Amino acid sequence: MTNPVNSILISAADDVATTLLELIQGDVGRYVLAGKIQEVKIVETVPKYHKFAVRHIRRSDAVRKYGEVIGTAIHDIEKGAHVHIHNLTSPGSTAI
Repeated sequence: MTNPVNSILISAADDVATTLLELIQGDVGRYVLAGKIQEVKIVETVPKYHKFAVRHIRRSDAVRKYGEVIGTAIHDIEKGAHVHIHNLTSPGSTAI
């Protein structure tokens, strides 16, 4: 059996996982958390090495990767959605 894992989640506190290949709508992102493979249905294309939400993120919520805040959600981000500059501000930015 080939390894079904196609994404990386660094910390259990993270809101996003990073995909190791392009995922398109309908694909399943798979990463390991607490020794078990977790699955998230992808709702829009996520380019290789980009992030997708592993849970629903509300507008103005801090977004974590590597266990650290990497930005703030500009609007609600659906679980399985691509997380990038179109829906995330950098830390310290006031554009919400």
